[in-house]
Amino acid sequence: MPAIKHSEKNRPLSPRLSVYRWQIPMMASLAHRASGMVLALFVPVYLFLLTGLTNSPEDFSRMLDWMHAWPGRLILWFTGVALFYHMVNGIRFILLDAGWFEARESMRITARVSMGAGVLAALLLGSFLW
Repeated sequence: MPAIKHSEKNRPLSPRLSVYRWQIPMMASLAHRASGMVLALFVPVYLFLLTGLTNSPEDFSRMLDWMHAWPGRLILWFTGVALFYHMVNGIRFILLDAGWFEARESMRITARVSMGAGVLAALLLGSFLW
């Protein structure tokens, strides 16, 4: 077994968030993962809404009332923002996988664009829902 250098011995085996300096591409990647989780967690809510909207006229009316109340609007807003951001940043990742925008500065710029698009989507969707 080769001898381990002192600097290698002190490095973590599995780097954690506390090890790295926070940068915009890192935040974009974390936000992409978080938005994917939000979308996955919304699936049961979507199925609940779909069932309620397709059952009876009374259920339809109840679901519409719930979606127009503040908890429904908040969930729809949060999920809509997550969906838009996940789509935009997913396109960014596909372009990176294709070999485009791989330079460090290009990665920063595309991360800023995708984060800015998410903020813009949040503002626009918020103006439609409230």
